[in-house]
Amino acid sequence: MCKSGSRHERRRKVFLGEFRHTMDSKGRVVIPSKFRKELQQGCVVTKGLDNCLQILTKTNWLDESEKMASLPSTEKTSRQLRRALFSGAIDSKLDSAGRIQIPENLRKYSEIGINDDVTVTGSGPVIEIWSTKVWKKIQNDADKAFANINEVKG
Repeated sequence: MCKSGSRHERRRKVFLGEFRHTMDSKGRVVIPSKFRKELQQGCVVTKGLDNCLQILTKTNWLDESEKMASLPSTEKTSRQLRRALFSGAIDSKLDSAGRIQIPENLRKYSEIGINDDVTVTGSGPVIEIWSTKVWKKIQNDADKAFANINEVKG
């Protein structure tokens, strides 16, 4: 995945699309086949914003870790962000059926129960796993905001 060791020269996978699945009775979620190649060397699963879960490639996890580590430890919000991201993170691998195990603490955080419908989305550098009920609301709000954007500041 990396052409060289330079952080700025790493090729980053952009994940796209929306897929519906069900969390099985053992807390596993099928990862769409188009995402699996990038996760073959392992990945990290952690808490995401808005109660989703994030799956990051090892390269993207290193980038995210560096960003979090650079936040000032003297600011309460920075400490809270680091704690949430790192304490909820687990190293993971896909099983032979292309599934990923979601531990109980992350299922609780994301409001995804055993046998619940889940939506797996590509969100640029990360894969997100959502409770389908939560996703429908988030996506509806995002679509309305997107349709009414007049300008983007950046």
